[in-house]
Amino acid sequence: MPGATPERVAARYFDTRSSRAHLVTIQVQQGHAELHDAQGDVLRRAPLASLRVSERIRRGPRLVTFDDGAYCEVTDHAAFDAMLAATGYREGMVSRAQNSWRMAILSLVGLVAFVVVSSFYLLPWTAALVAKTIPSTLEAQLGNATLQSLDELVRPSALPAADQQRIRDSFAALRRPEDAGHNYRILFRKGGRIGANALALPGGTIVVTDELVDLIGTGAGMTGVLAHEAGHVAERHGLQQVFQASVVGAMSTYLFGDVSVLLATVPAAVLSMRYSREHEREADAFAVQVMRDNRLPPAALADALQKLEDTHGGRRTKQAASDEDDDGKSGFFSTHPLTRERIEAIRGGGG
Repeated sequence: MPGATPERVAARYFDTRSSRAHLVTIQVQQGHAELHDAQGDVLRRAPLASLRVSERIRRGPRLVTFDDGAYCEVTDHAAFDAMLAATGYREGMVSRAQNSWRMAILSLVGLVAFVVVSSFYLLPWTAALVAKTIPSTLEAQLGNATLQSLDELVRPSALPAADQQRIRDSFAALRRPEDAGHNYRILFRKGGRIGANALALPGGTIVVTDELVDLIGTGAGMTGVLAHEAGHVAERHGLQQVFQASVVGAMSTYLFGDVSVLLATVPAAVLSMRYSREHEREADAFAVQVMRDNRLPPAALADALQKLEDTHGGRRTKQAASDEDDDGKSGFFSTHPLTRERIEAIRGGGG
């Protein structure tokens, strides 16, 4: 590097032949670094381009390392910085950021912004992409595994066979959007702790609890609830929610075809997940359109949701330790966030 500076900077020199430190001074002369001992004699001389200078640390010494591994420790940062500046040396971006409060704060703000954007936009978008690329055969496997896990929590249905068939027939008669990747089937279980609920499993299985049928009946309201669940299945909302909560497993499946992680984690995740409000609105819109196409009143779905809300509100006022309250907390609201806005939107959109 051109130019010279007469300044000398104190340092401790380690020559690699012993652990003893030699007190020296460093001077830059005509593109070379010179080490001088206490008597002023030159101990060694090397081109600046052959030296490695460590990044500046606020309190630690800086190292100047020679080709053979020998090095100097410099603690006089101000003098050393001036010497480096005179040679035209410039710190890297990382080093400048580490020693600048302004850049550190800007980096922290940037990191927070990235996390927020990723959480609200990038991660949901990625989860939706992965969910839509899962083969139908794998989705069916995940659904069967989830059903096996669910059957450990519930009991066989006590609902009359005629009522079960009436609900199945009403759903089967619906004209719905084409959905070649899913084979829908309606199963019934006595919910117990999961209470009045309908669960859409990957692959197209919809599990309806006896408690839900007791609450809203077998008519148009139930058909609307099933259409709502079909909307979740068609849009693969359940898989999106699971993948969003399990990024590593989802990306492993997407990139490498490793399904073992999903088969191990999806059942529990599906049974404990809670749909996002956006997914609920999409499923509501799907159900309303299906009901309109089949000349059914969308208000029947709103009425069914209103019954669930009224029942849930009543149970919330009871003792938290009671079994009935536990059932209520584990019911429809545990997987379907229900809001007044949703009910009003269905009434407003369906008439």
